[in-house]
Amino acid sequence: MKKIFLLLALALAASFCFSQSILWKVTGKKIKSPSYLYGTIHIQDKRVFAFDNTVTDAFNSCDAFAMEILMDEIDPKESQEATLMKDGKTLKTIMSAEDYKLLDSAFTAATGASLLLYNKMKPFFISSAMMQAGMKQDMETALDLYFLQNARKAGKSCYGVEKFMDQINAIDAISLEDQVKMLMDGIKDTTSDDGNNKEEEQFADLLDAYLTFNLDKALEMSSDPSLPAEFNQAFLINRNIGMAKNFLKIAKKQSLFCAVGAAHLPGEQGVISHLRKAGLTVEPVVFKWKEE
Repeated sequence: MKKIFLLLALALAASFCFSQSILWKVTGKKIKSPSYLYGTIHIQDKRVFAFDNTVTDAFNSCDAFAMEILMDEIDPKESQEATLMKDGKTLKTIMSAEDYKLLDSAFTAATGASLLLYNKMKPFFISSAMMQAGMKQDMETALDLYFLQNARKAGKSCYGVEKFMDQINAIDAISLEDQVKMLMDGIKDTTSDDGNNKEEEQFADLLDAYLTFNLDKALEMSSDPSLPAEFNQAFLINRNIGMAKNFLKIAKKQSLFCAVGAAHLPGEQGVISHLRKAGLTVEPVVFKWKEE
């Protein structure tokens, strides 16, 4: 909903001042053999799965696979607790009665569920749930999980380049009040000038940018100066440092195919830049999408 949801889909934004690709080959004396970075988008739309054999060959050539968080090893209890507010806070206690009523209506319309069941959930995760409910779900799972499943089937070593709590701490860097504001701004601003659903139009444009490797456009669409500086620092910049460090740690021992949100890769403080500063060569690999 609004730009914050576009940020969620691409795992936030960086400066896309690179050749246009989402597949990057990583080589250098510090690593065992050629490894790869692949920019993902966390959706189940079949179009983002239609990469050609260039991507598949890169994936198959590597002994190990990594993603942001190793999703199939997250403790369900820890995951559930991380989404909930503490100290007795609920959506009803941190929102005005008018906003809560509006959110309740919008949430039920989007998900088919009553907001009362999610009254303790942090507004950030309410936003995420509503976004996911409105997306196409052609495939059984999201793109990053698809790679993980195939890595498990192939017997590859699987890793996370960050810890679960790294992401949660980054989310918690934005106050509940600001989370509510972003959530309600999105709900109240869903209709474009021509009467169409603005959120759907924005996401369609974002997906088009991803599929055409036009990441400069994706950055322009996703950038939101209203986000607190602390959130950007924690959710993007600090995480990129850790991702690059752990990529190198794994790639020193095994050839690695690493799939992370596309927006983590570029920019002066992106993963690609950090790997280059570590003395590695990082080059774009061109590929095409298969036609239906």
